[in-house]
Amino acid sequence: MNELRLRIYREIINDSPSGRTSVFNKICGVTIFISIFFAVIITENSIDYKFGDQIDFLDWIIGGLFCIEYLCRLWVAPLEKKYGQGWKGVLRYVVSPMAIIDLIAIIPSFIGVRAQLKILRIVRLLRILKIGRSEKFKQSIFHFNYALRSKSQELQISIFYTVLLLLISSTFMYFAESSIQPGLLGSIPRCLWWSITTVSAVGYGDSIPVTAVGKIIASITSLMGIAAIAIPTGILASGFSESIGIQDENKNVSNEIEFSSHSDET
Repeated sequence: MNELRLRIYREIINDSPSGRTSVFNKICGVTIFISIFFAVIITENSIDYKFGDQIDFLDWIIGGLFCIEYLCRLWVAPLEKKYGQGWKGVLRYVVSPMAIIDLIAIIPSFIGVRAQLKILRIVRLLRILKIGRSEKFKQSIFHFNYALRSKSQELQISIFYTVLLLLISSTFMYFAESSIQPGLLGSIPRCLWWSITTVSAVGYGDSIPVTAVGKIIASITSLMGIAAIAIPTGILASGFSESIGIQDENKNVSNEIEFSSHSDET
């Protein structure tokens, strides 16, 4: 029994020499996403009307799997040092944030509520953060952090350019369109909303220029907005490339050292 308990504990904490995600956590992750998928589509009235009973049945099954997961975590909680041994360890786990998140996600499956509360299980996405212990996940986070740190000055310049573009374009649009469209573009803050949607290429269309001068300003803003998106993208890509290059260089150096040590031994 103790051996089984220890094996389940290792599966839960993802204790693998290769750094790969354990089967237990893979199943949990897939179940979480399936549960979220059903919680999302059930908010559509037509789907709820046609397939509500079937989705409720599947939701019961998923809720049962979540209960099994929760009980497994309760059982092995005393094996983790931060919770302590015995019943005290179990109680400390029960009041931990992740255990509370689990309960919030499980309860809507069994109290007969509809989508408004079932959507609460989206909070189980927080559990995904705990199982992202694979080596690739760690490397991606490292490369991203390196890109932000090493290119912070360049990114600040890019942000300054974007803010300046937004302020200048919204100010000129205010002068060009405020008298024609006071309701939509009658102030700089309203024009700032238009400028943000234009620079980001979203273009909701809720406020558009109608004068010739306003259309010229909009055209220039759109073209310059390409740079506002492309510049930080290129900066981050450069940071990623540098980080990967440094990692590859370190690997080559370590391989050379290992090869030379083996040569010396022979």
